[in-house]
Amino acid sequence: MALAALFFVTIVGALISGLTGLAGGAVVLGGLMLFFPALEALAMHGVVQTASNGARVVFWSKSVHWPVVIRYALLLLPGAWLAGLCFHLLNIYLMEAFLGILILTAVWWKPPRTTRLQFSLNGFIWLGFVSGFFSMLAGVVGPLLNPFFDKLGIKREEMVSTKSACLLILHVARIGSYAGAVGVDLSLYKLELVLMIAASLLGLLLARPVGKMISDQQLDIVLKVLLTLLGAKNLLMGMYRYLA
Repeated sequence: MALAALFFVTIVGALISGLTGLAGGAVVLGGLMLFFPALEALAMHGVVQTASNGARVVFWSKSVHWPVVIRYALLLLPGAWLAGLCFHLLNIYLMEAFLGILILTAVWWKPPRTTRLQFSLNGFIWLGFVSGFFSMLAGVVGPLLNPFFDKLGIKREEMVSTKSACLLILHVARIGSYAGAVGVDLSLYKLELVLMIAASLLGLLLARPVGKMISDQQLDIVLKVLLTLLGAKNLLMGMYRYLA
C-alpha cells in the first residue's frame, strides 16, 4: 500500500511540475513524510526530484535560459553544504514554518510602487545560495523562486525548462550534502527510489498533452492557489510539528 501510494503521489507531483516547473516537489515530499522519518524523506525527495528535473531539462534543453542557470549555480553548493553542516543544530520544523512565511510573502506581498524592488539577473546568484541552504532544511524551495522567475518575462516552456535546470542543480547539491555532510545512506531505499523515479517520468510524459488543454491565464490562477496552499501547509505543519 505504501509503494502504491508513493507511486501515485509521484505521478501527480511530476505532472504539476511539468506544467509549472515547480510545486510538484512539495506533493512528493508530503507523500514521503507519511512513510519515512523527516531526514530520510528529505534525502529521498532530492533523488526523485533530480530524476524528474533532469528529464525535463533533457526534453526541453533548447529552451533553457542558461545565463540564469549559471548564476543560480554559483553559490548553490556552498549554501547546501553549510546547511548540511548546521543540520543538527537547527530545528527543521521551524525552518519549514519560516519557508512557508517566505512563500506566502513572495506570492501575496506587493510593495508600493515607490518602493518596488528591482531584481537583476545577478540576483539569481544570491537566490541560489538561499535556495541551497533552505532546501536542506525544508526540502521544497521551488515555490519561493517563482516570483523572481516571473520578472524574466519569458514564455511558459522557457520558464519551465529554466526552473527545471536550476532545480536539477539544487537537488544534486542536496544529495551530495545529505550523503556527505549529514551522512544519510540512500542505498537502503533503492526499491522505493526506483519506483518513484519511474512514476516521475510517467508524470512528465502526461504533462505536455495536459498542458495543451490549459491556457496561460488558467495556469497562473492554478499556480497561485497551489503556492498559497503550499505556503500555508509549510507554515502550519512546521509550527504544529515544532510545538508537538
